[in-house]
Amino acid sequence: MMSISFNSYFAGGPTPKFNAYHIWKAHQIVTKEGPIGRKALAELLQIGEGSTRTILDKMMREGSIESSRLGITITDRGRHKLDNSGIEARQVDLSDLTLGKFNCAVLIKGMASRVKLGCEQRDEAVRAGAMGATTLLVSHDRIVFPGDEEFPEQNLVAPLRNYFRMDDGDVIIIGSAFSYDAAEKGAVTAALSLGNLSKRCWNEGTNILNQDTEADDLRCLALAIHELIGRLPVTMRSRNHGGVRCEDGDVVDTNFTGPMLEESMRKGTIIRRISTSGPYRGLPVIAVPIMRKSEAIAAMATLDLGKGTPIELLERLVHTRL
Repeated sequence: MMSISFNSYFAGGPTPKFNAYHIWKAHQIVTKEGPIGRKALAELLQIGEGSTRTILDKMMREGSIESSRLGITITDRGRHKLDNSGIEARQVDLSDLTLGKFNCAVLIKGMASRVKLGCEQRDEAVRAGAMGATTLLVSHDRIVFPGDEEFPEQNLVAPLRNYFRMDDGDVIIIGSAFSYDAAEKGAVTAALSLGNLSKRCWNEGTNILNQDTEADDLRCLALAIHELIGRLPVTMRSRNHGGVRCEDGDVVDTNFTGPMLEESMRKGTIIRRISTSGPYRGLPVIAVPIMRKSEAIAAMATLDLGKGTPIELLERLVHTRL
């Protein structure tokens, strides 16, 4: 499933003069071209230096980049975020299937259930500046149009297998334009928009919680609580499956567990103490079991404000350790 999210870059304030594509592209450019200066990055992103500074400030705060006299470089955390974004972009030649001279194909892992007929992705790509976009799904080891597994002819889409390692349930969006930059912007924008359907999923409700609830269903509830408590870190898991870890408006781990979560479920009680391991080592944490018929079916945890630690200090400590 797609895991990258840039929702926290747009939290409140005036409408920014950049969008999710520019943030994704900044991660990609710094990874490939770094060390790179802010002015050079702004030129490659084709946005102003002020907007570029805003993106870089956020990347710096979340630990995705480092700055030195040589320029900006990606960190292991930033590279991990991009590598695990769930999307890959490649320049492809599919002139028999598309309209434009240049084409960019984007593979989105595990998101086929989010696609209806592909019209929404086409519209997103056009709004971003592409001529159009073609959406394909991987189903039963075939690359097909949404809602019609008889088309297209497999020889037309066979070249895509040279660019991507694909599995059933994946989505491929091909942006088409008169320049590669426009084709890429259209395809990636459509892909990120598709991912946002699940990112802001506190709007969509969640499945009934039980001991077998998996991370993908927990993410909705965990993200909702994460927002309600001012985006303090939230972790949550069911009794029989690893869970999620939420930070900065995003799910950053989809197979999370921790000793305090496990202890809270095992004892069926609230656990409060300074964490001795994991990403929040040295910080006050509270873990709370979710009970059903006197049995813990899940547990969740966050930083323990009840210990009297100012929220500003907690946030500073968290970002220092990540």
